[in-house]
Amino acid sequence: MNWTETRRKRLGRHRRARKSRDDGRRSSSIQKLNISESSQTVSDSEIVFLGTGTSEGVPRVSCLTREPQTCVVCPDAILPGSHNRRRNTSLLIRYRAPDRSQKNVVIDVGKFFYHSAIEWFPKVGATSLDAVIITHQHADAIGGLDDLRDWTNNVQRAIPLYLRQSEMEHVKRAFYWLVDTSLASPGGVSKLDFQIIDENPFDVFGLAVTPLPVQHGARADAFGYRFGDVVYVSDASGIPDSTAQLMHGAEVMVMDALRPEHSHGSHFVLEEALEQLRRFKPKRALLVDMTHNFDHEPTNVELAKLKESEGLDVQLAYDGQRIPIDL
Repeated sequence: MNWTETRRKRLGRHRRARKSRDDGRRSSSIQKLNISESSQTVSDSEIVFLGTGTSEGVPRVSCLTREPQTCVVCPDAILPGSHNRRRNTSLLIRYRAPDRSQKNVVIDVGKFFYHSAIEWFPKVGATSLDAVIITHQHADAIGGLDDLRDWTNNVQRAIPLYLRQSEMEHVKRAFYWLVDTSLASPGGVSKLDFQIIDENPFDVFGLAVTPLPVQHGARADAFGYRFGDVVYVSDASGIPDSTAQLMHGAEVMVMDALRPEHSHGSHFVLEEALEQLRRFKPKRALLVDMTHNFDHEPTNVELAKLKESEGLDVQLAYDGQRIPIDL
């Protein structure tokens, strides 16, 4: 599939259609959003994409202020209900604990996390934040740790935070006042119960979580995670064979796909992500950690052709998307 040629055609087509689509969205976006939410299937267990974008998110300010505008995705991203709006990649796992209480566990709390929570927690009915699991130490994964104070000041006593020792050392430097609260200035701080994890499986209120060590560039690594039949790999440039053995048989696989093409040192691009999905053959795949180089709707039209041609069910995920799962 020639993504460059497809993108050129898409740019021309979208420029011609921009005015009519924008006008239609402005007049009916709120109604459409409400219809979409009310029609979602809600089960005891689900995943909710709180964010699907890369570290800078979408839109880019520079794209919105450039004259003449050359980006079709970023202007679209500021329209209500646009699936091109992408905050830092983050996942909410909602499930029933063994005592039947509702649990809300989040993977990664990046720079845009609080904005994501403002939008999506009320819409899915999530009140508590029962635990946070970290994939790696970059700002798009831990930049929102200080914002967890809202929950620990107003909803619950503390939040368990699952992370590796290497990430703990980074938190000690970047968020020293969260580790030693005596160093904090007056006012509330996030009360975090640090839980150091390694490559061994761990339990979060009855949810069995298996770490998936992956490469994240030449000098960095990260954890993906498997819980039930869901595999989540949001930041990766390579998957070791030892990790791959833990990923087969997934019903749902979430995979890093930074941009349509042009290889990147620390992330899969689209064709690399597709090769990984062909390797594991999940029943359903969703792509995350995407830049503004992806235009949601036309890209998904192209990706849908892969289901017809080779049985690969893969789509770009979008912020707020809810997927029922079995745990």
